[in-house]
Amino acid sequence: MIDIEELIAIPKIELHCHLDGSVSYEYLKRQAELQYIDIDFNKVSAKEECENLAEYLTCFDEILKVMQTKDSLTESVIDVANQAQKDGIKYIELRFAPKFHTQKNMSIRDTLEAVCKGAEIAESEYSIMVRILVCGMKHHSNEENINIFKQIHDTELLKKYIVGVDLAGGEDDDSMSQQAEAIQYAKDKELNITLHAGECGCIKNVYDAVKMGAKRIGHGVALFNDKEQLNHFQNSEALLEICPRSNVQTKAISHIKEIDLDSLKRLNIPYLINTDNRIVTQTNLIKEYLTLLENNLITIEEIKRINKEAIDYAFLNCFDKKEILKNWDSYVDQL
Repeated sequence: MIDIEELIAIPKIELHCHLDGSVSYEYLKRQAELQYIDIDFNKVSAKEECENLAEYLTCFDEILKVMQTKDSLTESVIDVANQAQKDGIKYIELRFAPKFHTQKNMSIRDTLEAVCKGAEIAESEYSIMVRILVCGMKHHSNEENINIFKQIHDTELLKKYIVGVDLAGGEDDDSMSQQAEAIQYAKDKELNITLHAGECGCIKNVYDAVKMGAKRIGHGVALFNDKEQLNHFQNSEALLEICPRSNVQTKAISHIKEIDLDSLKRLNIPYLINTDNRIVTQTNLIKEYLTLLENNLITIEEIKRINKEAIDYAFLNCFDKKEILKNWDSYVDQL
């Protein structure tokens, strides 16, 4: 029998959580009323089984309607941080695409400042450390993505809370090389890089991402299609950000049991379990771990291990990592 309270009490970190895809229904209802915007709540969560990733991503169009002001962006970070701390999360990196929040005259800088303000408030209200990842989009031009990356450390507030960059969105067979200029810019500026790759079956994107400087891979489930490829990936030293329930939903995998965590452990490939999009997938981190536990894909001890070891892959400075680790054992001692 799985002890839910014990599972919640385990200190956790989350490294792959999209801000817009993770706001709560309460947040959406409140913002819709405040802004006098009609939202079709039947469209904010994806079907249990989508045709593909493209269908899954259509949910964001409805959600983004109420995330076009500074206040709504700030509130969204506080909302997701509140959800996260209820899962026992002590550190979370929230990623968002600034370009998607400029439909009502906010500038890129406005969006960056709004989410960082939200992170600052969330940390003052909850027992959680919050940092921000800035997403360029794979279907946008290199120039557009570079323009966003250029602004992420313009102020002290942004420098403190924005810890890395990502490229998100749909995936082609050559997605990474198409964004080579933007990725190289991030690398030249010594920005921490995580990249969505191998989400739609193309293993080449995973290796291209690592070669281009990604320290973490978003999803990477294409690796599970070929055990030999997992053996090769062992040498990459990149962490896999695995999002089980959304990967089943988008048909990135056909069944949860395709996620071969035993092989990752055997090969010493670092990985972490994440939610991806809480409202779109109707999930939280406890549900993600419960799904794995119920399918005998993970143990409680393994959950403890991967969360503590994943701190090494958080895009934090040494001081902040030490702060988390200093408190980690005291959290565990309380279990």
